[in-house]
Amino acid sequence: MVYFLINEVKLLLKRKCIRSKTTFRDKIALFPPNETKNTSFSLKGTIQKQSQKNNMKYYHPHTFSKLGFDVILQYISNKAVSEDAKEACMHIQPSDNADFILTELKKVAEFRDILEYDEAIPFNTFSSVGYILSKASIKGNWLHLEELNKVYKWLKVVKDIRNYILKRKEKYPELEKIINQLPLAEHIVPAIERIIDERGNIRDNASPELVVIRREMKSASIEIRTVLHRILRHATDNNWSVDKEITIRNDRLVIPVKAEAKGRISGFIQDISQSGNTIFLEPAESLPLNNKLKELQLREGNEIIRILSVITEKIGENVEDLLYFKDVMTEMDIIRAKALLAVDLKANLPKIHLTGHKMTIRDGFYPVLQLRNKASKAPVVPLNLTFTKNKRIILISGPNAGGKSVSLKTVGLLQLMLQAGFLIPVDERSEFRIFQSLFIDLGDEQSIENDLSTYTSHLFQMRQMGDNMNHHSLFLIDEFGGGTDPQLGGAIAEAFLERFVRQNASGIITTHYGNLKEYAQKTEGIGNAAMEFDTAELKPTYRLIEGVPGRSYAFEIAQRVGVHKTIIKRAKEKLGVEQITSEQLISDLEKKNQQLARLISENERKSVELEKLTTKYDSLQTNISANKKTILNEAKAEAKRLIQEANKKIEHTIREIRESQAEKELTKKLRRDLEEEIPEFEELTDLEELATLPKEKGKDEPKTQAKGGKGKNIPVKEEDEKGKMKILANEKPEMGDWIKLKTSDSIGKLVEIQGNRCVVEMGAVRINLKMSQIVKITPPAEALKTKVTISAPSRLDKMKEVTTKIDIMGMRVDEALPLLEKKMDDALWAGITHISILHGKGTGTLRDAIRKHLRDKSYIKGVYDAPIDQGGDGWTICELRG
Repeated sequence: MVYFLINEVKLLLKRKCIRSKTTFRDKIALFPPNETKNTSFSLKGTIQKQSQKNNMKYYHPHTFSKLGFDVILQYISNKAVSEDAKEACMHIQPSDNADFILTELKKVAEFRDILEYDEAIPFNTFSSVGYILSKASIKGNWLHLEELNKVYKWLKVVKDIRNYILKRKEKYPELEKIINQLPLAEHIVPAIERIIDERGNIRDNASPELVVIRREMKSASIEIRTVLHRILRHATDNNWSVDKEITIRNDRLVIPVKAEAKGRISGFIQDISQSGNTIFLEPAESLPLNNKLKELQLREGNEIIRILSVITEKIGENVEDLLYFKDVMTEMDIIRAKALLAVDLKANLPKIHLTGHKMTIRDGFYPVLQLRNKASKAPVVPLNLTFTKNKRIILISGPNAGGKSVSLKTVGLLQLMLQAGFLIPVDERSEFRIFQSLFIDLGDEQSIENDLSTYTSHLFQMRQMGDNMNHHSLFLIDEFGGGTDPQLGGAIAEAFLERFVRQNASGIITTHYGNLKEYAQKTEGIGNAAMEFDTAELKPTYRLIEGVPGRSYAFEIAQRVGVHKTIIKRAKEKLGVEQITSEQLISDLEKKNQQLARLISENERKSVELEKLTTKYDSLQTNISANKKTILNEAKAEAKRLIQEANKKIEHTIREIRESQAEKELTKKLRRDLEEEIPEFEELTDLEELATLPKEKGKDEPKTQAKGGKGKNIPVKEEDEKGKMKILANEKPEMGDWIKLKTSDSIGKLVEIQGNRCVVEMGAVRINLKMSQIVKITPPAEALKTKVTISAPSRLDKMKEVTTKIDIMGMRVDEALPLLEKKMDDALWAGITHISILHGKGTGTLRDAIRKHLRDKSYIKGVYDAPIDQGGDGWTICELRG
């Protein structure tokens, strides 16, 4: 085992000179981190190796455990599939290399998208194969069958994952860069498949020699069993055996025989049952056959070893590539584990600034608390915090157990995770920066071994910060100045704070000291923040409020736990009026700040809504402007079409009257139908008179003239009773004048002029025209007896009610035909050319009756079944003449 491990290390060293590849072991150190000053241990870049100077430095020996980063590493280690990845997860370190961080975050974001939105990636469980590959690389070794199976299954997973990513390389470019580095040894998998079957056994045809051996083994086995079955049957007939099955002992075929009958059959005892009542006898007659079978088995074993040795040699020749596969798959496994954590935390990729001091955490959650509360579904209050150039350090104050320490740890852990390539649980609008070093001073650090008190330990950490911090540093200090006399501790803490401000470092400090709050309030580069406290419920809300110092709420908490009022009163007297007034001022400031925060939040919400509405409005305006001309043209074309169809209906009605020679019943029916469809039609004279009017050349309808009053559009002869109509072409029409359309004989009265357009009244209809379309005429002397023509708008309104489908299913013939006649008249009036009639299949009586009735009509062009996909012979399609 030790020999194999040494050999693997040699191979790893050798690989650095091959293909100029950067392996995963080049990205992750092979030893546990030594968390001491200037000791770093981190992931390296996928393509370009990073030097040690690019690792984020941290100066506290228990940084990871203090902030909870070790919990995160253990979580993803449990999510990893392979043992190599599980171990590597525990050694992930933050980096300060911006290229590595951004690339790693993109990879994790892409894999998260696979998990949440894409088909399942074939990331099946596979065993670690490093030891097996190392064994294969040693000349003369051969892999056992189960080891070869592990390599085969692992290679299949590698191939499946590679194909999955390459098919989606446009969607996941960063993952494609990793997976495309694999110079897949395509010949290895087919070579293994020729040797082993889907169950992991050596195939009979793995070699020509094995084919012969196994054929002979099968024949020998049949021969032995034939002999043994015959002997066992004889023994059973003589009550020398109670079992009818042949069995195997010491790799030889035997028969069970009663102990008292062992001398009845000559042979060799291979085994005895535990009770001693049965012996397992190899009969002398089968001995040479068993020996032959045993010899064949030995030959088979030797041939299998030879076959395995050959394939092992092929694997050994490609061990460099295969070990590289292992590294790439380990990296993919870690990225997958990070992505699974991102899904569990609902994590996002925030914006990252490479320069400046700006850093904004929006709705940030402490990941450890989020994971812990996931099962119980307990709510976690998010953190909102902003760093700027003028507010690089934030001093958090407030009551004990109010959430100060959790807020501080949230900032630290989110920063560590981000710089180690983890997506973090913040709003995606959050903004982060990259730090080169991290300093912490959290909790009680007493050390009996080094004879350090808590306060001494705090001083040691602050001295280290003062000696090493710069504008690329982040520091976190809990209970700043605590552990000694408040006056002395507060003064020393303020002196250190002055130095931290001069160093341009960024950080979070929690404290109760009033002098530090006062210093923060008046000093540029540092700002106050307070943990909110619900004074009505007397309990913390765990919300951070920026811009105001916090109170300890000592008196409120004392009252909550039941401290007597006299003691609280006496304590306030000892505190002094000035301190009480200061506390009250801070309390008032907190309330006003809370009101302001609520107003700001409401304003932001309304701003977002307004922005959405504005965007929607602009989009609609753009769409309307783009389509306005098209819509108007379509409307005009549709109106023209409807008017033409209306005219066709009128012509058709008149034609029917003439063809029927003004038969009274039909005329009355047509008149009634027209009156129902067009209200203005009641003013018409007898249809017989209209139908018998003389035709103009090439026209069916008479010309029109107007009658007095409002001037209705009426049929007119070219010459009225007192003479011809006179056109006044040289006179400009004015309001009240009678006019004629230049393109027709229609006349009307000009009732409104709007620039180059006008409104002309023709009967009950007002038409908007261009002035260039009309000409002035002499007023008509009197209206002729013939009445008005049809008003187009009333016809259009009526046409909206016409349908192309008629449902008569379930009706009797005598009910259906009148309804059908009415609907057909409506369709003819509207100019519809095709009608679908639903009558159902049934006995066919209704269908036959309506088709016979329709075929006799002159206005019917054709009657036929509907297509199969539109109802077949349950529908009748009726085509009308236009």
